[in-house]
Amino acid sequence: MNDDAAPTVDPYQRIADVYDLEHDEFRDDIDLLLQFAEGVEGPILELGCGSGRILAPMAEAGLTVVGMDTSEAMLARARTRIASANLGGRVTLVAGDMTDATIAPGGPFSLVVFSLNALMHLDTPVRQLEALRNARRVLASHGQLIIDLVNPTPDYLVSLAAGPALEGSWVLDDDSIVDKLTTRTISACDQTIGATIWYDIVAPDGQLVRLRTHFELRYLHRNELTLMLTDAGYGDIRVYGSYEMNPLDDASDRMVVTARPTQREVGVL
Repeated sequence: MNDDAAPTVDPYQRIADVYDLEHDEFRDDIDLLLQFAEGVEGPILELGCGSGRILAPMAEAGLTVVGMDTSEAMLARARTRIASANLGGRVTLVAGDMTDATIAPGGPFSLVVFSLNALMHLDTPVRQLEALRNARRVLASHGQLIIDLVNPTPDYLVSLAAGPALEGSWVLDDDSIVDKLTTRTISACDQTIGATIWYDIVAPDGQLVRLRTHFELRYLHRNELTLMLTDAGYGDIRVYGSYEMNPLDDASDRMVVTARPTQREVGVL
């Protein structure tokens, strides 16, 4: 067994090649974002774009999109995806931190998106607020912010901390088997989720390669996020509980939030 467990700055560096096994077929958020993008004038910025799962279909729909991510390994996956679909003319990829949307070229943006828990990868409230403020700075006056997060109900958090879990299993083209195992710890005081993930890759001859990574996420509750958005210069804040835009309640799995820049804040740097 090869246990690839040496420290790394980029938690996605080791797992980039297998990350899309779990996420490539997920389209619920893409369909919603395409609805928001209908009729918008101007480019779209995705913060925490990862491997380009969302960027590609938006570009295929004729939209001009910019994706930003700190992980060079994930950006490399995105470049491959975009190039193979001949979408390079509509997509710009930028290496950078979500806290500094102001470095993204091509703005102001009609939509700025923190997709699929991206905002949670900023693991302190200070960094999360900074990201929201800078996202507002690059929004057009008519623009809209969209944030997609888990709804951190007590039952959900307890289920995460229940112990090691097998969260997926896939068979590759060469008949290798990939198993994803995860264990998580919850800090209610800091509102953090510590996730340790192993991908076990078993070749047809039985040889095992294990990829391990760890990262911290910070979850947000509805009222905290609303206060952050207000402080960061947003209004018209709306909170939904699903990709079908149902009202948020205690049974909701997702928390989808939309907001617009207040006019007094637009363009303030």
